[in-house]
Amino acid sequence: MGDRLRSAAFAELQARTAFLWAAERFPEAPGPLRDAWVRLAAEEDKHLGWLLVRMDDIGADVAERAVSAQLWESFVSCTSARQFAQWMAGAEERGQEAGERFARRLAGVDSISAALFAQIAKEEAGHVALAKRYLPLLPEEGVGEA
Repeated sequence: MGDRLRSAAFAELQARTAFLWAAERFPEAPGPLRDAWVRLAAEEDKHLGWLLVRMDDIGADVAERAVSAQLWESFVSCTSARQFAQWMAGAEERGQEAGERFARRLAGVDSISAALFAQIAKEEAGHVALAKRYLPLLPEEGVGEA
């Protein structure tokens, strides 16, 4: 359980940092989108806090095992707001699916963690919808294979 929570927490940390990075890095993005990225960073921070509290509750040490920074590395490799939005939408969608899957699998084993993953998944769905709403407004130039 600690490993699942740790991996999810690190993904939330990477997403929080990436949203703030993108809001600064891509001034060509519409102002309302950059503002939304800052708000989403706060939501990711909230999710991170929930996961860290749960880890503390079950006695899982956040520093017990290294986690991959691959998600962060994929975000900072983006060269345009559009590419970032595409990458982030995909990451949020994968996070949503994983949260739903963990919620189902953990329901009979750890109902508190299951409810936590379910709530995060629900909120991630809104993040995906926001990214998809703005994608058509972002310029095509600089888009690589996402």
